[in-house]
Amino acid sequence: MDEAALLDLDAELRAIRLDDAPRLQPLRLDKMFLRARQWHAANPRSYASEPIYRPPSPPKSARIYPLPKSLPSSYKGKDKEKEEVSPLSALFEYPELIPLVLDNFDQPRDLATISRVSREWNRIARRKLYKQLWVRPWEDGCHFKLVLLFDTLHKNPELCRLVKRLDVRFFPLAARDEERSELDDQVQKAMGEMDNLESLVWTRDRSLNPSLLERIAGLSHLRSLEISGHSYRYYDPSLLGTMPALEDLRIMMPDPNLKSKLVDVVKALSARPTGGLRGLGIICQSSSLIDDAILKTVAPDLNKLRRLTLWGCTRVTKDGVFDILHEAAQEVEDLSLDALPHSGLMDLSNSPQLPKLKTLSLSMTIPHRDHREIDHTLSPMELPILQSYPSLEALHLTLSGSQLFLPLSAYQQFHEQIHHPGKIRKLSLINLVIATETLEFILHQYTSLEELYISVNSKSTILDSQGMIEHGQKLEILHVNAPERWGPNSDDLREVAERMGGLQQVGSGNRVYEVHRQLTVEGERETTLCRWSRSWIPGYFQVWRA
Repeated sequence: MDEAALLDLDAELRAIRLDDAPRLQPLRLDKMFLRARQWHAANPRSYASEPIYRPPSPPKSARIYPLPKSLPSSYKGKDKEKEEVSPLSALFEYPELIPLVLDNFDQPRDLATISRVSREWNRIARRKLYKQLWVRPWEDGCHFKLVLLFDTLHKNPELCRLVKRLDVRFFPLAARDEERSELDDQVQKAMGEMDNLESLVWTRDRSLNPSLLERIAGLSHLRSLEISGHSYRYYDPSLLGTMPALEDLRIMMPDPNLKSKLVDVVKALSARPTGGLRGLGIICQSSSLIDDAILKTVAPDLNKLRRLTLWGCTRVTKDGVFDILHEAAQEVEDLSLDALPHSGLMDLSNSPQLPKLKTLSLSMTIPHRDHREIDHTLSPMELPILQSYPSLEALHLTLSGSQLFLPLSAYQQFHEQIHHPGKIRKLSLINLVIATETLEFILHQYTSLEELYISVNSKSTILDSQGMIEHGQKLEILHVNAPERWGPNSDDLREVAERMGGLQQVGSGNRVYEVHRQLTVEGERETTLCRWSRSWIPGYFQVWRA
């Protein structure tokens, strides 16, 4: 072949485009194998004899239901597109129904779409969209979300006045110089316009400053505040005592500077015409700062207290707690305590009478046992001793630091202290491992139970329970904690939801599912599970305590 022919052949080959070939859909095998490798790297097998487990499947997405079919129209024209109309158009004939329909939407993305329909829908959707705002560190793009949120709010004061609940648990501490200064200015300006704010959570350590707390203290409707207790060089804790409407105060990880001002803050709030605090919570990881002396000093100024939470305060005993309960015994409705071995709080039989107590939460720590003991069973003597609480509706017991088996006989003895089991609507036994017989006993005794959070050794505990069918039909929330290799998977949880017709939420570990029920074309009832898509935090993460 001569040189000219070779040049012509080269030109023809260069003219061939790959785009002309038929395209094949990629198999995405690289992502599948990557997910498997990542899962195996995060879950190494410690023993060669252990079975191999499949990597978890991606979470099931929430079901998207199609719109109803169009209806025939009375239109007589030639335009065929106008011969059918959506049944949703009937809403515009009854405008009073629109607010009732929009109340069923809670996802921000849905509310943002709804607001584009009309001015009236925009007014209703905006009011709900900005009523409760949050920025949480475990969500994707939290930095981007916080910056955009306060950029929008400080430019639109009318939106700030719609905010009633603000939950900020993340703040970009890495921001420096002009970026940080600009963000602080936007936050302060927006906060100053939130005249209708009723509840504020701002727990990010080192994110507060004196000017911001001054703006917060000046809000006339702020009734609930949860704040970081790291105050030294960041804010003056005395400003908390100047808040005109504050009723609930929760302090996360207080430092010595805040401790020194705590007594004066409580006294200043008590001196208001409206009276002192209705709720006080002090949450530490493990700190000796808060002790009985402080509790005894502030007790006379807490005579209207309804909610008391003391977690991680290692120097607190029943002497300080009982002094507060003596002052507010007739008002207390919610009591949440760390019952450390030396605190004496495992024995509440001698505590003041609490006729209005509705929620009792105890975090128990069992003393260290001899390493030679192999018994992992709780005895009745290691369970709390209670008095009669005639109004008790929710009971939460958490075993910190370990998991022990709770036999039926031990729970029955503890149960005898609950004089009105028919009133219990919520029960959680976290790290107290129970068997099927104990589960059936609970469902049989607590006839009004709506929420149940338990720990088990195996999924057979719930799958083999016949009592769940007979006595568990009123349950709305069931959360089962178990070792991953023996715990229930999504198919097991769906089977449980099929057997319990009232179940609306079910979960295991950190997995939470919504239960959806519908009729198939054949008229059969179908139950499906979808991953949690609501804007509020599931019940399990509100009762869990390490």
